[in-house]
Amino acid sequence: MRLTKLELHGFKSFADPTELQFEPGVTAIVGPNGCGKSNVSDAVRWVLGEQRARLLRGAKMEEVIFQGSSARRAVNIAEVSLHFSNDDGQLPVPFREVVITRRLSRSGESEYLLNNSPCRLRDIHDLVRGTGLGADCGVVIESRMIDALLSDRPDDRRELFEEAAGVGLYRDRRRSTERSLEQTTADLARLEDLISEVTTQVRSLARQRKRAERHVEITDRRFAVELTLASREMSAWQGELTQLDERVVSLRTRLPEAHAAETVAERQRDGASATRVAADQARTDRSHATSELRESVLRLQGQIAVADERHKNALQRLERAEMEKSEGIAQGERVVAEHASAEAEAQALEAALRDAGQGLQRSVGEEEEARGAVAQGRDVQVQSERRARELQDALRRVELDLEAADRELADVAQRSATLLEEHAVLAYAQRQAADAHTMAESAVAAADQESIVADGALAGAQ
Repeated sequence: MRLTKLELHGFKSFADPTELQFEPGVTAIVGPNGCGKSNVSDAVRWVLGEQRARLLRGAKMEEVIFQGSSARRAVNIAEVSLHFSNDDGQLPVPFREVVITRRLSRSGESEYLLNNSPCRLRDIHDLVRGTGLGADCGVVIESRMIDALLSDRPDDRRELFEEAAGVGLYRDRRRSTERSLEQTTADLARLEDLISEVTTQVRSLARQRKRAERHVEITDRRFAVELTLASREMSAWQGELTQLDERVVSLRTRLPEAHAAETVAERQRDGASATRVAADQARTDRSHATSELRESVLRLQGQIAVADERHKNALQRLERAEMEKSEGIAQGERVVAEHASAEAEAQALEAALRDAGQGLQRSVGEEEEARGAVAQGRDVQVQSERRARELQDALRRVELDLEAADRELADVAQRSATLLEEHAVLAYAQRQAADAHTMAESAVAAADQESIVADGALAGAQ
């Protein structure tokens, strides 16, 4: 295996595509300071997978891209390719020429190519491992590495000697194996934890299995008991079914009677409804008649009040006549006798209206006799007679009004009693009809319920 060519494009000071051919023998690059000699070694280190910008003499990885100058613009991509001759087959790939390429853009996208095919950095490391190539290998020796060789620290010298001797491959394998062993140890610890946890779960599952077996046993016993109970219940149901069949037969026998009773009850209900309608109509008529009677009673009460007022006026007039008669008594015995007779006649008229005419005749005769006896009492007697006639007429009118009112009140009372009796009879008939209707509805509901129960029992039995 031999390095044959290095291609640079946009890497640090190599803005234009540049090719460096490495012919067999010694190849040296010489030039003044700042001409870019170190950029060649940085390009080799970078394409082999160096990830530390500090070792490439920069602060960040984007600084390896050409930044531009006063005469040229900056580029956006840095690309470096290493060409190796693989005639001896030291590189484990079926190619005689192997090209390793690394490309970086200003957007931060980076990619590796192996013979123009995209690959991983891990693939590049695996390819060149054991060949002395690599970013940390001795293929590129800097001044600091020479200082490490000459230093008093044996670890630094040993690392360089091991890398130069090709031991790095086995060191990396050992480290990878140690990491695998550590991971395997952690996995074993985790497996032990899982085994202990699974053992606990297995114990719990064993207990659950025993409980499940016990449950199955108890379930089987319960099923047997339920079968026994179901057989007994079936026997009991057979007896009940026989009774229900007999009950269904009896109910079917009684069903026509129930329908007939229902028809009769419906007819009675219709009759009761008609009776109730007639009773409502009669009650309405009675209400109208009662209203009219109340109006008549009110009118009669008004007339009675007028008659009472007239009676009071007559009594007042009678009192005034008594006073006049007492004055006539002072004039003479005959006048007193006549006045007493007139007063007696007035009281007799008040006590009995039927004897008012006879009392009036006696008063007239006594008045004529008094006229013949006392001239002075004649005027008084005439005046008394006139007042007595007025009182008699007033009393007679009052008595007539009272009699008419009594007759009307008696008629009203009789009509009210008759209406109350008719209302009581109708109410009693209505109650009887309602009771009969209720009994009929109850009988129909009971018959329907019994029919429903019998149908349900028959369906269940079937």
